[in-house]
Amino acid sequence: MSSLKLLFAALVASLVFASAARADDDLLERVKERGTLRVCTINYTPWNILNPVDNSWTGLNVDIVAEITKGLEVKVEWVDSAWSTIIQNLKSDKCDLGAAALWTSTGRASNVSFTRPIGGDGSTLFVPEDSAIASYEEIDKAGNIITVLSGSADEKLAKEKFKNAEVKSLVTDQVAAHILEVASGRANAAFGGFAGNAQFISNNPNIKVKPLPDLLVNFVPFAYAVPAKEYFFRDFVNIVISNLESTGKLDEIKNRWIKKD
Repeated sequence: MSSLKLLFAALVASLVFASAARADDDLLERVKERGTLRVCTINYTPWNILNPVDNSWTGLNVDIVAEITKGLEVKVEWVDSAWSTIIQNLKSDKCDLGAAALWTSTGRASNVSFTRPIGGDGSTLFVPEDSAIASYEEIDKAGNIITVLSGSADEKLAKEKFKNAEVKSLVTDQVAAHILEVASGRANAAFGGFAGNAQFISNNPNIKVKPLPDLLVNFVPFAYAVPAKEYFFRDFVNIVISNLESTGKLDEIKNRWIKKD
C-alpha cells in the first residue's frame, strides 16, 4: 500500500474514532437540547419520597436534583425505578441520571459512572419490636427467614453473610417491603440500609419493628450514577455537588430531611 493510501486510511480511522468519542460523551448537550433531565429514582425515605396521591417526588435527592436542573436550565422528568432496574435503565437510555441512595459497589461501577459521594449508609438487621435477637449468629439459623430487596446491594451482602437462614429476595417497588414482611410476621428479620429504613419506621410507629444499630456493617458511600463514558455530564454534576458542599447548602438540604436523634 502506498504512503498516500496509508495516510488516507489513518485519517479515516481518526475521524471515525473522534466521532465515536463524541457520541459517547455528548449527554450534557443532549439534555440541554431536549430541555429535560430524565432522572431515575427509587422510593426510599428520606432520599426520595413518592406521594402516592399525585405521584410527585420530594426528598433529599429531589432538592439536589433541583439545583442540577437549575444549572442546566432544564426541567426534570422523574422515571420510577427499582433497585433491580435502575442500572439497566441508565444503560438502555431510559434516564440520564440515577439519583437515589445508590451504594457505589464495584458491580455497579463496572456498568455506570459514579459522581462524587453525596452521603452514605451501612446495613443492619431489622427485627420485631419485642425480639431479643442481638447478634447475626442468633438469626442465622435454619428455619429463619431474612427478607431483602431484590437488586439492592444489601441482597448480595445478605447472601454472603447468612449461610443457614433463608434469604428471601423481594421483587417489588413497594417502599420498605422487606420491613413490612417482618411486621406482618412473615419473616423473622429484614436486612437493609440503616438510616432510611430506621426513619421509615420512626415515621410509621404502627410498624412494630426495630433496627439493630449496634450490628451496622459495610458502610458505603452513596453517589449519583450516569451512563458509562459520559464524563462531561458527570463532571457537571460533580461541580454542582461540590459548590453545594462548599457553600454549606448541601448540609442544609441534608438537615432538612435527615432526622437527628
